[in-house]
Amino acid sequence: MLLAAIVAAALTFAPLGAPVGTAVVAHAAHVAPNTRFDLVWHTGQAHWRVENGKFLGIVAPDAARVVASGTSDADGALTLRFSVPEDFGYIHDVELRSADAVVAHQGFTVIPHLTISPSSGPPGTPITVTMTGVGYRFYQTVWHLMYDGAQTGWLSAITTHGTARVTLPASGEPGMHTLQAIEGPTAPYLNGQQSPNAQPLIPQVLAQTFRLVAGPPRLPASAVAQAPQRATEPPRRDAAGPSLATSFRSGTVGSPLVITGHGFAPQASIAVDWETVVGNRLSGTGWETQLRPFVRAVADANGDFTVRAQTPDDLGGDHRVVAHPAGSDQPQAAAAYRIVPSIAAVVPSSPTPGQTITLRLKGVGWTETANTYTVVMDNAMFGYGCGFNSQGDVTIRVRAPGRAGWHFVDFYPTIYTGQILGPGTPPNGATVNGSYFLLPMLNVPDHPGEQLPAFHLAFFVRGSS
Repeated sequence: MLLAAIVAAALTFAPLGAPVGTAVVAHAAHVAPNTRFDLVWHTGQAHWRVENGKFLGIVAPDAARVVASGTSDADGALTLRFSVPEDFGYIHDVELRSADAVVAHQGFTVIPHLTISPSSGPPGTPITVTMTGVGYRFYQTVWHLMYDGAQTGWLSAITTHGTARVTLPASGEPGMHTLQAIEGPTAPYLNGQQSPNAQPLIPQVLAQTFRLVAGPPRLPASAVAQAPQRATEPPRRDAAGPSLATSFRSGTVGSPLVITGHGFAPQASIAVDWETVVGNRLSGTGWETQLRPFVRAVADANGDFTVRAQTPDDLGGDHRVVAHPAGSDQPQAAAAYRIVPSIAAVVPSSPTPGQTITLRLKGVGWTETANTYTVVMDNAMFGYGCGFNSQGDVTIRVRAPGRAGWHFVDFYPTIYTGQILGPGTPPNGATVNGSYFLLPMLNVPDHPGEQLPAFHLAFFVRGSS
C-alpha cells in the first residue's frame, strides 16, 4: 500500500509587505482541520542601553503578540485578516500557532513610510514629519532627513517603537521644497539598493514636498516659554534623623529654589553644599565629583530651617544638595535636584548679512548622552556645542546668512560618543565610522538616557550690510 504524501503546512501573505495600518490577508493551507489557530507577530522589545552616563547601544529582547485568530475549515485551510501593527520596520517573523505547536511561519516586511502635514504655508510653518516603520537593528535604526538636499538630522524610533515624529520650520524662498528620508547607518547611503544589506521591499528614499507661500511668518514661542516644566518634590520628613527637601525636583539655571531642613540640632548653623562634576573627556585628566558651598542656614528651636536660593549656573543633570553642620565635613542629609537645559534668544535678533550672532545655552550636561547640543539653521545641520568643560554653558557665535528675511535656528540633543552594541552590529567592532554620533537627533522623545528638550528660535536678517 502506498502511503499518502505528507504536505507541510504553508503560510502566505497578501501583500508580502506594507506600511503600518495596511490591511493584510493571511492564507494557511494544509493545516489540521477544524482547529483553532493564532497568528503570532514577533518583534523586538527595543530600548537604548545607557549605564553610568555611558551610551552602549541598543538592547532588543524578543516580544510577541497575537494579531489574528480563527478556526480552519474541514479541508485544513484558513484565512485570517489583520492590519500591519504600528511597530518597528523591516522583516518580522510571523507564526501560525495552535494550542500545541507552531505549524508554520513566514516573514512579513513592515515598509517605512513618510508623511508631512500641512503641505503648504508661510515661512516658519511647523511641518510635522511622521515616519513609520523605522527599524531597530544597526542598518535599520537611522534614516537621515534632508531638506532641499541639506542634511537636517536623523530619525530614529527606539523609544517610540518604530514611529518617529518631528516638527520642522518651513524655511527658504517661496515655492516648492523637498523633504527626503534616506537610509544609512553613518550617513545617507545613496546607493543602498546595491548594498549587501539591501531588502527588495524597502525603499531607499522616501520623499514629500512642501509649498512655501508668502505671508506673515509663523514664529516659535519665546525662549522663556520653551523652558521645560519643573518637576515638583513632595514634602517629606525622616523621623529617624535630619532630612532635606527642595521645593522642586528640577529647574533651569537661575530658577528660584526653596530648601527646607528638618531634624537638625536646635539653633545649629547649617552649611548646604552643592555637588557637581568638574573636568572633561579630552585633556587626559578626567573628571571628579566636588562639593561646593551653596547656602547657609540656622536651624530654629525645633531643628528646622528654610532657605531660599537660585538654581546654580552649572552642568545639567542630577546633582545632590547636601546639608551638614557648619565646620563639619560629615553630611547629615541630602536631596536630589536636576538642572535642565535652557536657552537665551538670538543676539542680535535682527542682524545684517554676515554679522556675528550669539546663541547661548545653559544647563547642558556632562554624560555621553547629554553634554552636546547640535545646531540646525534653516533646516540644515550647522554644527554642535559641548558643555562639559564649561560647566554647562554653551556659547556659540556664528555669522548671519546673507539672504534677507526670516531664518530659523533649532537646537537638538544628540549622542556625543559611546559604543554601538546590539542587534545587527557588524562583527568587526563596536563602532562604525562614528555612526550617528554628533548628528541632530530630531525625534526628541527617542533620545537615550536623559529626557532633553529641543529649542526653536527665529531671527530676521535686515537688507544689506
